[in-house]
Amino acid sequence: MIFESTFKPAWWLNNRHLQTIVPRFYSVKNSFRPFEQEFNLSDGDFLELIWSRSPAYINEQTPIVIVLHGLEGSFDSFYAKRMMNAIHQKGWVGLLMQFRGCGKKQNRLAKTYHSGQTEDVAELVKYVHKKFPNNPKYSVGFSLGGNMLAKYLGEESSHSVLSGGIVISAPLDLSICAHAIGQGFSAVYQKYLVDKLRNKTKDKLALMNERFPIKVTANELDEIKVLTEFDDAVTAPINEFKSAAEYYEKSSANKFLASISTPTLIIHAKDDPFMSEAVIPTKDKLSSSVRFELSKAGGHVGFISGLNPFKPKFWAENRTIEFIQQLQLNKFGSKKS
Repeated sequence: MIFESTFKPAWWLNNRHLQTIVPRFYSVKNSFRPFEQEFNLSDGDFLELIWSRSPAYINEQTPIVIVLHGLEGSFDSFYAKRMMNAIHQKGWVGLLMQFRGCGKKQNRLAKTYHSGQTEDVAELVKYVHKKFPNNPKYSVGFSLGGNMLAKYLGEESSHSVLSGGIVISAPLDLSICAHAIGQGFSAVYQKYLVDKLRNKTKDKLALMNERFPIKVTANELDEIKVLTEFDDAVTAPINEFKSAAEYYEKSSANKFLASISTPTLIIHAKDDPFMSEAVIPTKDKLSSSVRFELSKAGGHVGFISGLNPFKPKFWAENRTIEFIQQLQLNKFGSKKS
């Protein structure tokens, strides 16, 4: 179920780092008026949701697409906002799930989101399905959110109420990715992410003080420079894993791909600087419901094509819309490669 992607990189972005970095410099304006909702979770915490249309004005049968962002992303992430625009412009409804602590407000609990934290996704999907039982529902996940979505679909298997899933630039093997992002120029991305994670943890530590469930000080957090160290010191213990290694082992989506029953498109580039080619699964690891489209280039959540630098084509968004349209027309499926 592995196919050669139709993606062709723009001539002026033929480098994996350019594909990864440049997309954020193209301004993204909302093509809709965001409707904000605070969604309460069963454990007493909450999520901040962004709808492309008020739920009160969603017609029956209108497709609803749940968008999951990446590590330290939000509605302001260029790829999330661009995808929400594409969904809205198609006449569908976009619903961005901002993970715990990624919205405008500080969360109530110390528990964080992470690559394998599918409980919140499950609660949101259940809520949307109960509220809109007759609307076709899809989901698209970017990077960390893509791993989360693939894991969720594998866990749900034949019980999934989603009609389709799209996974873009997902770190399907977290251990490989956590080490690869520290190599060469990719260490720049690691520093950016670790700085954000460290500062957010320091804010939560200052807010909760003695109620913070793990023993770590602000000074100790300042000493953390790489992602594996942060996951060992914070992500793992705060989410009840024994270590970063156990977190990576239990949360990587690769082991869940064979159990997916929902038609799912995985978009992946061989040159993704956040990982190595070792994360690419073999055909025997994929269920017949998974279509894995692999391109030689594209970077991490890049996939910019086109001939004009001033009017680029955002291929991943277009491919996502195309795939959902195919599912709407019951055209999913083709011969194995």
